[in-house]
Amino acid sequence: MNATATADLVVVGLAYFEVFVPPHASPAPGEEVFVDGITLALGGALNTASVAAALGLRVTLCLPMGGGIVDQAVSLLAQRLGITLAPLPARDNPAISLVFSDAQDRAFVSSAQLDALDRVQQLPASAWVHVPGLEEAARLAAPLAQARQRGARTSVSASWSPLQLAQLAQHQDCAWDLLVLNEKEAQAACGQATDAPARLAGAAHSVLVTLGDQGVTGVLNAMPVHVPAAPTQVLDTTGAGDAFCAGLIAALVRGNSPQAAVQLGSLAAARILTQTGGLVTDPALMAGLTQESLCKP
Repeated sequence: MNATATADLVVVGLAYFEVFVPPHASPAPGEEVFVDGITLALGGALNTASVAAALGLRVTLCLPMGGGIVDQAVSLLAQRLGITLAPLPARDNPAISLVFSDAQDRAFVSSAQLDALDRVQQLPASAWVHVPGLEEAARLAAPLAQARQRGARTSVSASWSPLQLAQLAQHQDCAWDLLVLNEKEAQAACGQATDAPARLAGAAHSVLVTLGDQGVTGVLNAMPVHVPAAPTQVLDTTGAGDAFCAGLIAALVRGNSPQAAVQLGSLAAARILTQTGGLVTDPALMAGLTQESLCKP
């Protein structure tokens, strides 16, 4: 671990303003359709940061920010949750998504200023650095390598980046300590999701695949792991993968075993599945997940 770290976890990415589009017939030009409600949320990298903070980690969020109303909302929420912000210069409201989701899956129409991440020269000192997205990780290759040299561990969650997914199996430099993919992403990278831990071993030392209600499988710290999904009532899947990564990292930072770490990640994801969107606005949502029984190696 980096002895000079001021944070347990640095999350690097974009905080999205999310509009959850309700199912309805598209209005004809000039007409207006009213629905019962339209859910608004903040998400993206803020999802992982908020869950990790709720689980008791000292979190820094490094993200593009301008001076728009979304940027102001991110600042206010981060302050309330105890998340330290490390802003990168960007246009106002640099990341916005329309989210089309149900209890099975979700799809997005998004605008994001990813090139703002190219301005990162050095990441804040931390025990762990997490990047939610392969494209983001590619832009941050040099700062991530420097963070590892300073003693931090690094993780990447794949996100849906078809070009980067298709190239993953060709990586042989083990640039990251941990790679997390969902079933669809693992299939895009390897053909068979269960092949991912072996096929993608050149990309990261540890590879985990989340399989929805089939649980999580893979290799973590050289140990094969398989943990069943935590029982839950699924309302929306948005942000479940982010919560899994946050719980997993929280356990590993505290020295938990690989099996216990995957368990905590799965439990955190189960809590997120009960709401719309992946953001924790009230830390009580994660209450009980840092009990002594979950924090033993």
